[in-house]
Amino acid sequence: MENIDFAGKNGFIWWVGVIENRVDPLALGRCQVRIIGWHNQDKSKVTTENLPWAHPMYPLNNSNTFSSPKLGDWVVGFFLDGENAQQPVMMGMMPGIKQKV
Repeated sequence: MENIDFAGKNGFIWWVGVIENRVDPLALGRCQVRIIGWHNQDKSKVTTENLPWAHPMYPLNNSNTFSSPKLGDWVVGFFLDGENAQQPVMMGMMPGIKQKV
């Protein structure tokens, strides 16, 4: 059976979101991002713990100097798995103001 759930096959889905957790238990630089239009903004309906982990996209000449975006920063990315929206990738960031919880 042909796999149709990967980026580029049936559309490339971009997103913008806000960093809510940057403490990656696997130490890969991943963050949990509340993605606008995909995750309910009401944190009682979709808690931070239930957000998928977004992988960072490093440049090919990565010098191991990457640091994760800060809480409250806005990130831009895409979903590797298309509309399933469970494999987000962060491509870039825009500095934000940390919100009080």
